[in-house]
Amino acid sequence: MRGSVLKKGDRWYVKIELDPDPVTGRRRQKWHSGFRTRRDAERARIDLLSKFDRGEYVEPSHQTVAEFFAEWLKTIEPTIRESTLESYARNVRLHVVRHIGTVRLTKVDAGVLNGLYAKLLTSGRQLPSRLGAGYSPAVVERARALRADGMTLEETAAALRAEFSDAAHITKDTLASLLRRSAAKPTEERPERGLDDRTVNYIHNISHRAFKDAVRWGRLARNPADAADPPPGGQKSDTVEAWDAPTLRRFLKASAAAEDRLHSLWVLLATTGMRRGEALGLRWRDVDFDGGRVSVVQTIIQIGTKASISEPKTRRGRRAISVDPATVAVLREHRRRTLQERLLVGPDFTDLDLVFHKPDGGWLKPDAVSATFLRRGRRYEVPRLTLQGLRHTWATLALERGVHPRVVQERLGHSTIAITLGIYSHVTPTLHDEAAQLVADLVMPPMRG
Repeated sequence: MRGSVLKKGDRWYVKIELDPDPVTGRRRQKWHSGFRTRRDAERARIDLLSKFDRGEYVEPSHQTVAEFFAEWLKTIEPTIRESTLESYARNVRLHVVRHIGTVRLTKVDAGVLNGLYAKLLTSGRQLPSRLGAGYSPAVVERARALRADGMTLEETAAALRAEFSDAAHITKDTLASLLRRSAAKPTEERPERGLDDRTVNYIHNISHRAFKDAVRWGRLARNPADAADPPPGGQKSDTVEAWDAPTLRRFLKASAAAEDRLHSLWVLLATTGMRRGEALGLRWRDVDFDGGRVSVVQTIIQIGTKASISEPKTRRGRRAISVDPATVAVLREHRRRTLQERLLVGPDFTDLDLVFHKPDGGWLKPDAVSATFLRRGRRYEVPRLTLQGLRHTWATLALERGVHPRVVQERLGHSTIAITLGIYSHVTPTLHDEAAQLVADLVMPPMRG
């Protein structure tokens, strides 16, 4: 490999002679951007040849961050779960491409990434777009111009989807709201809100994995994320919301009194700590009434509006869970009622062997079930709690009553006990206090008043 310095106009360039093309045998040359002086160009030439000797030379490329991530997501699609791909794609689109998508891939370094993380922490949160908020001023201005040219809402939305990455999912209805809001309050400034540390750390992890592949593919000499300084991640233990036992009893009592069709689902989630998708994917063949156990072998996931059957995400997720006699009785009664319902539906019933299903036997969509749970909570006048909160409620009550964290981990299906202790760290101080007193009572003389 040879390199030379040449002058074109008032700029100096470095020309690198690469090895001939192994297929065609043709000569290959790579030019590196202009330098102001011959000395700068000579230094660059020496540095480039040194990188080649160390195996760190990367051929110059004009590929942008946005172009690379689009290629990377398509490449890893067959290797990861559909839900994971959707999460990667959403975070890349909203938080990476939106801010540094036009930067050349080879120009990304730790400084660029640290600047990105700082921006996301201070103003990275996107306002909900279903009412027309959360789009950049450029999208608004372009929409106005296209409408002024006589385009319909449908045509304008299609044009915006093609031109702007942050408008990739805009619809004509959202566009109409966007234009109404911008016309009504053209000068209103919305307060900036940042992402939390855990989310930014997740974005860093996605970027690190992508840039690692870029190094492996020869697009980068080194991974810029290795030298970046993302905020710490960890579990969101300070945001865990749960009911106390009296509130949970009140909700379940009201649900039973109202003959809620999903009452047995709420009971199962509350007494086992199962995930939403695990309970919705439960089949009757997975229920052992006599042994008092349910087996988690499949789950229902939802991506956008599409629901599908999937396997548990981890090996620990595939597990058997003990069920108390009262919950078994609730499931038996639920089975009796669903069989009667099936007879009423007749030949239109689709038998998927699911424990919880629509009247016609079809899957229940996880997001719809979560929305139903919130409505039930309002109707029964209990403090607001998401469906995920039932899982947190079970774990919190179990730890508070002295159930060993290892048992809690196994029932919840966490891959490690560290995850369990991290999420429910707000409970463990009480456990430590009790442990201290229990051991002290064994070895210390009682204090006299």
